[in-house]
Amino acid sequence: MKTNTYALSVKTGTQSLAGTDSNVFIQLFGTTGHTDSILLPARDIFAFEEGSVDRFILEVPDVGELTRCCIGQDASADSGWFVEWVLVKDDETNHEWLFTFNQWLGMEESGMLAACADL
Repeated sequence: MKTNTYALSVKTGTQSLAGTDSNVFIQLFGTTGHTDSILLPARDIFAFEEGSVDRFILEVPDVGELTRCCIGQDASADSGWFVEWVLVKDDETNHEWLFTFNQWLGMEESGMLAACADL
């Protein structure tokens, strides 16, 4: 099966206490399938903090043109997290997809630990 390499950027909001230390997961959906849920490992203690943009490289099975992105966290630590957006760029074609969330993910803040955005 063909694989794709994506450059992924995740923007945390600038609201007070918008960051999280919980484990963060992402899942991508496309016209021909979807990825498994993928852990986005924190590189240091400043990952997913207020106002940050965290970047990752994903090598995943080809799922066609992206149509949906789901992102969430496991509430393991500092569970409230405000996600502004996720930008996915295909390294081979330079095609970009911007998924806008602009919402809290946390049981106390929204009652949800995950959210999905469609194009």
